[in-house]
Amino acid sequence: MLKDINEKKLENIGHDQEIEHLSAGTFTSPCFPVNGIIHGLNSRFMVPLVCQRAKKPNSKVLNVWFLVDTASPFTCLTVKTLEAFLGAGNVTEGNFYSFAIQDQNIRIQCQVSKVGTHFEFVNILGIDTMRSLEVSPIVNWRQSTFRLAKQ
Repeated sequence: MLKDINEKKLENIGHDQEIEHLSAGTFTSPCFPVNGIIHGLNSRFMVPLVCQRAKKPNSKVLNVWFLVDTASPFTCLTVKTLEAFLGAGNVTEGNFYSFAIQDQNIRIQCQVSKVGTHFEFVNILGIDTMRSLEVSPIVNWRQSTFRLAKQ
């Protein structure tokens, strides 16, 4: 269950790590590695990734905090996160939305984090995206950090 992570926690983590959740972002080259943290008593792997609507070069580019979940086959974005890109009231549950996540050249299909579930308020980086981006977490347990890196 993901009762320890929600929108407010994403904002707090972003503030603490000096990469604000849903703040303006910039794609970098190379795209990886990206540094993340291992957060809280449940050791949640949290990472900020740059996102933009796929194939829409003039759309917003934002930093989005994700929970890395290798048990999830799909990548999901919260309604709040999607509305930051699409505008309030323009998100339909059950739809897929195409995004570039950290790499502008790769199109990722994202689902809406299902309302009423334990992950309603969490952006989930699923194994589908990790496979598409060809990245894996490299963990530093002593520092409670990790890197998403190409191997």
